[in-house]
Amino acid sequence: MKDRIPFVIAVAATVVWLAVVGLYFSQLTWTGLMAIEPVGLAALLTAAAGPLVALWLIMVVIEQRRDAARMMQRFAELANQERRTQQQAETLARSITELQGQASRALSAETQALALQDLASNAAVLAERLGVVKRDAAGAAWARFGAGDTAVFVQAFLNFAGNHPDIAERIGEAAARDAAARTALAGFVRRYEQIADLAQSDKLLRAIIEDGALGRGYRLFKQADELAALAAPVPRAEPEERDPLRERLDGITRRLEPVGPDA
Repeated sequence: MKDRIPFVIAVAATVVWLAVVGLYFSQLTWTGLMAIEPVGLAALLTAAAGPLVALWLIMVVIEQRRDAARMMQRFAELANQERRTQQQAETLARSITELQGQASRALSAETQALALQDLASNAAVLAERLGVVKRDAAGAAWARFGAGDTAVFVQAFLNFAGNHPDIAERIGEAAARDAAARTALAGFVRRYEQIADLAQSDKLLRAIIEDGALGRGYRLFKQADELAALAAPVPRAEPEERDPLRERLDGITRRLEPVGPDA
């Protein structure tokens, strides 16, 4: 409403001025008006119209300034809105990045947990097949694994390695005689290398894996796996003469007996 006050004043002034000019011209007769010199008539008309022209020119300037001010205010509002939108977009981008990071970390942690479980499964199969962990002790070992001891099965081999430096050769030769043990041995080596690759970006995690029991077990099993690959398989006996699976298992048992804790 305040923006309309100058316009109302200008209209009122124009009406008053036109009334004064009309009153003045009404006092002049047509003969008297025609008797005025052209220069004088032009000056009279200029004097009559000049104030109105000046008034409305002022009104145009005022209106242009008001429009410019409104435009600048609009630009400022748009700039503020754009700034807020940009801030919201940046906040949303950070939130998305954080959520992606959390999801990636959760997926990585889940993947590492599955990989460690598979690693322990291979070590457990190998330990049971080679007699390092007795069947009646496997349940307790798995309970320790569930409590957080991820290297419980590997540690059983490391305990033997302390007193038997040639355990890698013994494991390799025994695994070459048993397909299940050979598969578990190769699976442990492959899975550990995959876990180590996943830990490339985390130096602390990689150091823990490589320097801990899993890393020492990997180096032991890696050597045994290479020896098992070079070892010649035991010739199969004829089925009608003897049970080949029983003979291979008996051979594994006899070979690993000296490696036991009582050796």
